[in-house]
Amino acid sequence: MSKKFVYHSELIEKEWLNDSYFTLRFFCPEIAQICLPGQFVNLKMSDLYDPLLRRPMSIYKCNRQEGWIEFLLKVVGKGTLGFSTVKKGEFFGLFGPLGNGFNSNEIQSAILIGGGIGIAPLVFLAEELAGNGISINFIQGFRSKNEYCCGDEIMPFVNQLLISTDDGSFGIQGDVAQVLNKLIAENSSLKNSTLLACGPNQMMKSIEKICLSQNIKAQFSVETHMACGFGVCVGCPMPKSDGSGYYLSCIDGPVFNLGEIKFE
Repeated sequence: MSKKFVYHSELIEKEWLNDSYFTLRFFCPEIAQICLPGQFVNLKMSDLYDPLLRRPMSIYKCNRQEGWIEFLLKVVGKGTLGFSTVKKGEFFGLFGPLGNGFNSNEIQSAILIGGGIGIAPLVFLAEELAGNGISINFIQGFRSKNEYCCGDEIMPFVNQLLISTDDGSFGIQGDVAQVLNKLIAENSSLKNSTLLACGPNQMMKSIEKICLSQNIKAQFSVETHMACGFGVCVGCPMPKSDGSGYYLSCIDGPVFNLGEIKFE
């Protein structure tokens, strides 16, 4: 695993994408040079003690030449609400990179599936895979049109972008598992692709069933509450699929191979 340190980093850009999602870009060449798609960074506003704990955020974009990394956030609680009020020029404590990223070795073609904020690590991944000439089909899932974002960021890297919404207000009505089934039915050769996904457990469980039934290789980046980021607090367990115990998402993951964990 890469070395990790705490860096005092300046917020150099902030952008609202819609009423719920926004991005934060930090100048941090130390992390930008070594981070991998699927890894995360623990963020803390340097001068605040409330909230006390750092917040784990998947790396959404990275520019190694210019030395910045970017995060995609959704306002869901006290921590992200606090982050939404920050201004350009403020400083954060960035601890990372943390965790194990996606394994892109031997991938010939890829299906990327992101549910809601789960698209964050997949945008970074898509750029890296496309740079290596790998064909990508990308499926995004949202609750409604009001939450849709990042399509313009994804398009330059993919062969096809499919969008689903629960209420049918944009794209295909339904969930990402339904879209995946339809995609495979229309192009059976995609069964030879590697599927890489990130999203809520119920979504991942549905996708896992499809992968097992269709014999599709897959990797899953889990969304769990991670406080310390390096295995001390033991607050991010994921049950092993064989019932023998638990993995810790922050150090054993957050990316796991198909069949390693049990989604509950």
